[in-house]
Amino acid sequence: MRSLAAFSLTYVAAMLLSEHGYGALAVPSPFWLPDSVLLCALLLSPTRRWWIFVAAVWPIRWLTGAVPGTPAWFVLLSLANDTVKAIGAAAILRRLLGERIRLETLNEFFLFLGIAGAAVPLLSALGAAPARMALGDAVWPATYRWFLGDAVAQVIVTPMALYWWFSRGALDRRRELFVMLVVLAGTTFYAFVVPHEPHPLSLMYLPIPILVWAAVRLRPVGTASALTVVAVVGMIGAARGIGPFGADAIQQSTLTLQLFLLMSGVSLLSLAILIMERETFRQREAAFNNRLLDAQDHERARIAQELHDDIGQRMALLQIGLQRFRAATGLSAANQRQIDGFADSAAQISSGLRSLSHRLHPAVLDIVGLDLAMTSLCREFSDRHPVKVRYRSNNLPRHVDDGVNLCIYRVAQEALHNVVKHSGVDTAAVELSCVDGHLVLSVSDPGVGFHVDGVEDRSGLGLIGMRQRLRALGGNLTIQSAPGGGTHVQVEVPFQPEADSAIDSGAGV
Repeated sequence: MRSLAAFSLTYVAAMLLSEHGYGALAVPSPFWLPDSVLLCALLLSPTRRWWIFVAAVWPIRWLTGAVPGTPAWFVLLSLANDTVKAIGAAAILRRLLGERIRLETLNEFFLFLGIAGAAVPLLSALGAAPARMALGDAVWPATYRWFLGDAVAQVIVTPMALYWWFSRGALDRRRELFVMLVVLAGTTFYAFVVPHEPHPLSLMYLPIPILVWAAVRLRPVGTASALTVVAVVGMIGAARGIGPFGADAIQQSTLTLQLFLLMSGVSLLSLAILIMERETFRQREAAFNNRLLDAQDHERARIAQELHDDIGQRMALLQIGLQRFRAATGLSAANQRQIDGFADSAAQISSGLRSLSHRLHPAVLDIVGLDLAMTSLCREFSDRHPVKVRYRSNNLPRHVDDGVNLCIYRVAQEALHNVVKHSGVDTAAVELSCVDGHLVLSVSDPGVGFHVDGVEDRSGLGLIGMRQRLRALGGNLTIQSAPGGGTHVQVEVPFQPEADSAIDSGAGV
């Protein structure tokens, strides 16, 4: 019931603005809003409820009346034409685009334009042309005026209504949108409504930079809203005979306004949708990447656990068995030495498995936390490689989200591998601290360095994986390096600290 009441009020306002606010019997309104209102109601409602909105239109049209001098038969014919047009467009769009028509892709938008903005209005105009001829109009002017009045409303107002409907409660940049609309309304009013003597044609382009701002920054919902503001203000100026669309010949000014709105609407909405499509693609790509990284981490954890709990335990039992067998009597000295060699090999394999298990998944990170895990990592690198890694930490929180911990650890691990492979020096420094709600990791070495430009092409550096991990957490990566000038890698990751206190003093190895 509330939706029907809201529709009725909106339809009345659309009739008053389009039928009585602008236009006359000789020249239809350049911006036929009732068609847009009815089509939106049908697109946003189940098919079984369409008859309610269609039935509501007929008494509203009779009550609001037509412009003076309009014959009753013409009102009935126009109403029937508009009803068939809305039902036909809605049915075709539902069949081609599904139940939820959101106009979020260029393919969807162009299909909408072809049906609701071109084909159906053209058929409607051809059907109404004989009636306009009976009122004294020529065939061609009667057809194109009717067509453009329908097309402009469907290209600008219908997308705006759909975008606002589907974005309610989740609209980004509300303040920027509000500021843009206020600035645009003032600018457009000055250009289209305020009298100028003479009125320069260049003022027609004054709103264009703001419309481009809307398309680039505020997605389709902001663009469609901005275009609607320009259309309404332009129609006001044209109705008063002022501005670039207020020429003495009303037919000419109407056509100019319609063509301006159509070209602006199609081009700017296409730009806004294209930008939104690219943003959506990047977000989805970052999400198939994040899931891939998560899957890799889970698989590493599974393999690490299997190495530690299964194969590691078997190797330990083998080592114990060899030691017991060596203690048995009756073995020659040569056999005992051989068994000692087997036992040593088993011990080395066990140690290698533990090290491999730790590199695949740092269980110490889950047990003792990030700071001690980083200490262990730097000590392990110092023991296994000819690089002395010095580690310091300062003001770290006691508890951080597991995802942040793992991200910092993996990035440090990858950065230290790069130091070992590429720096050519025997020292490196790792620092981890908390600064303004961010965990800041720094890995530096005084080595050979490299050109930062084009560094993404160096697959051995693993920077793509680092950035993917950081992007998922809202972090960023900064690299400073030059040939012969060493390398400094800094990572910042935001986190939400828990209520407990932070570690007061730093640690180092």
